[in-house]
Amino acid sequence: MSAKKRYRSLWVFLHWLMALLVFVTFGIGLASLGKASPNDGKIIPVAIHMILGIAILVIVIFRYILRVLVYNPPRNAKTRSIGIRKLAFLDQLSLYVHPLLYLFSALMAVLGILIAVPADLFTVVFARSGGQLPQDFYIFPTRTWHGTFSLVLMMLIAQHVLVAIFHQFLKGENFIGRMWFPRK
Repeated sequence: MSAKKRYRSLWVFLHWLMALLVFVTFGIGLASLGKASPNDGKIIPVAIHMILGIAILVIVIFRYILRVLVYNPPRNAKTRSIGIRKLAFLDQLSLYVHPLLYLFSALMAVLGILIAVPADLFTVVFARSGGQLPQDFYIFPTRTWHGTFSLVLMMLIAQHVLVAIFHQFLKGENFIGRMWFPRK
């Protein structure tokens, strides 16, 4: 595969790092933070969730800057025809998926910060001020949006994965190979 058809190593690294961080952060939020009763055992999961959320925000901003100002990802090369006709709607939809992934990833992090500030989580979690976690994070209106957007983000990610599988296996394009590090 030529280098022109492959993503650069930095882009690949950021893609898979972002995927890992999003899934770990989502898993921590779902498994550890979804329960209503806060206790001392929740401080560490909350801290990890916050750190990863902020890291995701920084990576999203960096990736967006790279995408807009520096780097245009390679477009599809000629594909072998296996009798699948082109779906214009899906091709048009694909133009919006990456910007929506960036937008919802950033919104999730910003909403998390908008929960953390009034809950004083930065001092409770990181400064160990001795304060308590809120009894219920749903007292903050942004918590509902944070949860709702997490579901939207997971649906966008699922769509992203399904499209990659479609292009890889049904259309015969090497999408997964393009988004992996080159063999030496």
